[in-house]
Amino acid sequence: MSDRIRVGVVGTGWWATQFHLPSLLRNPNVAVTAVADPAPQRLQKADQHFGIKASFSDARELFASGLVDAVIIATPHATHYGLVKAALEHDLHTLCEKPFVLESKQGYELLRIARERSLHLMVGYTYQFTRHARLVRDMVRQGRIGELLLVSGLFASMVEAYYRARPGEYAPVFQFPVFGPDARTYSDPSLSGGGQAQTQITHAMNMVLWVTGRRASEVHAYMQRRDLAVDLVDGIAYRFDNGALGTMSSTGSLQPGQPQQQELRYYGTRGYILQEMIHGKVSFCGNDGAVETAPDLTAEEVYPAGAVSAGFVDVIRGVGDNPADAQTAVATVGFLEAAYRSAATHAPVAVEDSGKS
Repeated sequence: MSDRIRVGVVGTGWWATQFHLPSLLRNPNVAVTAVADPAPQRLQKADQHFGIKASFSDARELFASGLVDAVIIATPHATHYGLVKAALEHDLHTLCEKPFVLESKQGYELLRIARERSLHLMVGYTYQFTRHARLVRDMVRQGRIGELLLVSGLFASMVEAYYRARPGEYAPVFQFPVFGPDARTYSDPSLSGGGQAQTQITHAMNMVLWVTGRRASEVHAYMQRRDLAVDLVDGIAYRFDNGALGTMSSTGSLQPGQPQQQELRYYGTRGYILQEMIHGKVSFCGNDGAVETAPDLTAEEVYPAGAVSAGFVDVIRGVGDNPADAQTAVATVGFLEAAYRSAATHAPVAVEDSGKS
């Protein structure tokens, strides 16, 4: 491997062109050597915008090209498994956008391949790259709130237009520099695997599982699609593997200009922590009356989208840890998998754990 990590990007849609590629091209430790996308017009425009010399219509040709040491996969959810597997089988370190895969058995297979080949595998969960996430994790893991009793989550966001195949409605908000999402990416369940749970709850539950170091063992979910093909409103109750309980409520129905809520509350036998991800706030309230508030995140720190690809490169270089690890991502997939099954059967569902030794 040369001094600079040679990175290829698979998928030249919204997330790659607004966040991953700009972050990589600013990174002195990276050479962006190739991109791949099956859509000729999108690939050509991305080539012109970013000036990348090598481009491929087939990602597997990129993997076999010898031009890259690592790849970032930013494609529709249903394509992740096949692309990540092919990348790993070509001995490439891999960052995959969230949700990692749509079936936990696929995720455990990919984990096994990465471990057997000593490859780094990361999933694009942005919030873990904030100092607040690390602070909350340390406090919970070190017993500051005592024994975990309950985690309560609320994730209300503005994504309904995506589920309605009208992504252009958000152009004034997100100011897409090259492309917005394709109309089918989030609205077609054959590509997305679902709506609010796959697109948004995945963020919140991955944070919960990463902070607590636990996994969910049982889920009971209710989901409403309204007039959509995917879920818009979800209410989920679950049990952790240590017996603690959890709830997660989420809706994608907020409109531009309405304040969003992304709150997690961790309750224990000695106190509780409130983590407001979207507002960059963290506070601790102890049973002994102690109240502590962490310094707020700046607007730039709240959602450091460029930090994911930078963190991926650092992990490969051996100068950082992996706060968006694939093991926790697979546990999140298992949670979502059980939630969709529970909503369909109107009954509690045990979370599969194919990774047990």
